[in-house]
Amino acid sequence: MVDDSAVIRQAISKMLTVDFDVAVAGDGEAGWEALTKAPDVGVLITDIEMPRLDGYAFICRVRASDDPRIRELPIIVITGADDDETKTRAFACGATDFITKPLNLAQLQACTQAYMRFERPVSEEAASHEGLLGRRAFEEQGEALWRGASAQHPLTLLLATLDRVRVLYREYGDEQIETIVRHVATVLRDEAGEEAAAVGRLTGVEFGILVNGASKGQALALGQRLVGAFAHHPAHDGKVLSISVGVASSEEGAGTFEALRQMAEERLKRAVALGGNRASGSALSDTLGGAEELVLDGVAPPGSAESEAEAGSEVTFEPEFLPEPAVVGVFAGAEPAAGPRQTLMGLDRAFCYVADGRGAELEPFLDLLTSEVTVLLDFLNTRRRLGLDTAIAALRKSLRPGTEIQ
Repeated sequence: MVDDSAVIRQAISKMLTVDFDVAVAGDGEAGWEALTKAPDVGVLITDIEMPRLDGYAFICRVRASDDPRIRELPIIVITGADDDETKTRAFACGATDFITKPLNLAQLQACTQAYMRFERPVSEEAASHEGLLGRRAFEEQGEALWRGASAQHPLTLLLATLDRVRVLYREYGDEQIETIVRHVATVLRDEAGEEAAAVGRLTGVEFGILVNGASKGQALALGQRLVGAFAHHPAHDGKVLSISVGVASSEEGAGTFEALRQMAEERLKRAVALGGNRASGSALSDTLGGAEELVLDGVAPPGSAESEAEAGSEVTFEPEFLPEPAVVGVFAGAEPAAGPRQTLMGLDRAFCYVADGRGAELEPFLDLLTSEVTVLLDFLNTRRRLGLDTAIAALRKSLRPGTEIQ
């Protein structure tokens, strides 16, 4: 636990020593030194505003470590700054979770317990019981497929995680939470089906899917389908779960399978930071700049050209405890699927794809995007009296049955 306040360090130590051994440090430099010497750290908790090495730079250094033990630690940020700017920068640097002061004991304990349990690698034996590969076998398969990947035969990696883990952990406890996670594993395995070259359980709540020979657009469509599947496959008690998915392809220039994994991990973090229940083919840094840029340059002052240019890339975050996710319309084929359905791609992401020259990747989502544009135009037409009735009617006519958002 890293914080420059002795009072906070003492308070958190007292809170957590009931369940854990707690090591403390007064700033990022001291925290880094402690991490390199302590082989069994399971969770890192850090403040943001600290001398010598602040929380942003500290997180960046951890995520850039050559040691996987350090690089992959879950990082819980605690700070008195309850604003989106701080959260955005922390998530862009690689934070796993965010808690604001004053600290709530139950919240902090549940958060720490959840990440201690679920961020560690799962044994090969445990994964095989669910019909999945363990982390080592999955990575070996990924390396083998990577060697055979080419421009004509790309390899795509999807990383998926269960949303709101700490909330579910508080609700279900140690015994029942594993049943929930196994349900997630089963749905992912069954829904990926023959499209997947391999499906693995990498940590307690993170899963990997390898798709061989499919484009990134096709893999992203699979990711969206996996997200939507949970609306039709509730848990044993009827609860509708949700997942986040990050998608990365060898088409995008990764030099190694590990680089591909890191790319997918960044995109998974973006999906989580945007509230979960979605698949993402781009990272926070794609719209916010890289983590080091954020740390060194900060955020442009309001009113500047830079801040105005970034205004369209605002990132939202989910509150500590949310009701079940609201379900909205979805892209559908000629036959509408029964039951609730999930959104595939928002207009904000589509604009970024077009601006980046990646419009071809929007092909699977054109009906959905047309439907969303139609809803927006209809609203503007009514409010501003723009006389667009004929154009809106033509857009609606172009949609395939079952596509339109009501």
